[in-house]
Amino acid sequence: MINLTTKIEQITVDAGRRILVTSDIHGNLSYFKNLLEKAEFCENDILFIVGDIVEKGNANLATLRYVMKLCEEENVIPLIGNVDANRLKIIDELCEDNVNGFYKYILNLREWAGTSFYEELANECGYTLKCAEDVLAAKKDVIANFENEFNFLKSLPTVIETQNFVFVHGGLREQQVTDNADKGFFELTKFDSFMTETPHAFEKYVIVGHWPVCLYNNRVQQFNPIINHDKKIISIDGGCGVKKDGQLNLLIIPDINCSADEISHISYDEIPCVSALESQQASESSIYISWIDNEIQIIEKGEEFSLVEHISSGKRLNIPNSYLRGESKCADYTDYVLPVNKGDSLSLIARTSKGCIVKKDGVTGWYYGKYV
Repeated sequence: MINLTTKIEQITVDAGRRILVTSDIHGNLSYFKNLLEKAEFCENDILFIVGDIVEKGNANLATLRYVMKLCEEENVIPLIGNVDANRLKIIDELCEDNVNGFYKYILNLREWAGTSFYEELANECGYTLKCAEDVLAAKKDVIANFENEFNFLKSLPTVIETQNFVFVHGGLREQQVTDNADKGFFELTKFDSFMTETPHAFEKYVIVGHWPVCLYNNRVQQFNPIINHDKKIISIDGGCGVKKDGQLNLLIIPDINCSADEISHISYDEIPCVSALESQQASESSIYISWIDNEIQIIEKGEEFSLVEHISSGKRLNIPNSYLRGESKCADYTDYVLPVNKGDSLSLIARTSKGCIVKKDGVTGWYYGKYV
């Protein structure tokens, strides 16, 4: 029986070293490698990986092993996330009573990402998962063959405190770091909407992943890290592996003693880019409908677009039918019109007869001009 307990570590980071922070890689190895290359990651840097290494991507086992290999050097410091821990727990507790539900989950991930962490483990052991019975049959060999990988995940800390920054996947429940030692493991790794839900203002900047930053805004869909100076919280989950137009973010702290104003970031995604041939102004009002508030009513169904009413806001808008999920919900969608200058690079997400849904500098919206 796996017993996941809260582990808090205090470490000292030498001045003069650049600190890089990412989170929520979710098995997207190409994103991770290209992001580190973009940052020119080197041995003098210190890299913190703030949890959720696996699941929801197409290379979960390879990503975990790559992180393990990086950790052979002393400048890579990973923490555990709720998804990492949950997969350990699910595999450990897999039995006849719950295998059918887990198999449905595997099928959902297969449709979303092409594979899942457990399916990759089972495949390497020679199993093909065609039914729930196959999932259960693979368990013994999976546990026996991946002891090193599982022990690595189990060994990871929950919270790391340095001189001026604290790292935790979900968030801190108590204001003082040490007061969180008796909090449950999942209380700290799964703290939804930490930036808005916590009542605390912290002494040191707390850097978290877990909650995609786009969910903090109901007007504009943006994926860049958010720094809340009042509460001293930095949220960095760019929705990699979770949102089709998400990105993997990397926070860049130039020195352990730097001010928050000196912190910057870069990001990486694999959405194809185009160049804008025309300029346009941003819309003055807009809405972002996210998965936490995506109930709609279809008012009029069209061939390409449908007029819908967003239930909670009462706003009516035309949504591409490809974004509809049945009759009562929609995928993440915004009617925001991006500010665009001629020559801007745009990540092309979707084409329609009326214009394109694109992402510019981490923000998703509409572009109505020509492009190449």
